[in-house]
Amino acid sequence: DNDGWTALMFAEQGGHSALQKLIRHAANQRAWTDQVRAAIGDKLKSQVEVSDIRGTKLVINCRSAGVATKLRFAQQDLLEKLQPLSAFNHVDEIVFKVLG
Repeated sequence: DNDGWTALMFAEQGGHSALQKLIRHAANQRAWTDQVRAAIGDKLKSQVEVSDIRGTKLVINCRSAGVATKLRFAQQDLLEKLQPLSAFNHVDEIVFKVLG
């Protein structure tokens, strides 16, 4: 029946757009991570990765609690470096998450 076929086609298109969103988000994560790493010191740059930007919050994953603590102390400086960049111009808070 045609209704079943239409529903199947719609579901495939929906799945495709969800895949496109995932691909776009992954590309954004890489770009955001590169920008954040450029803004922080050489010793810490390999220890962080951007997870997401949610509204005004930038979510950064850190490899250790020590890295997260150091970055919390440098948060204001990091915000000032990032805010001129278009991806971060609405960000006013950074959330540091420790992976592990």
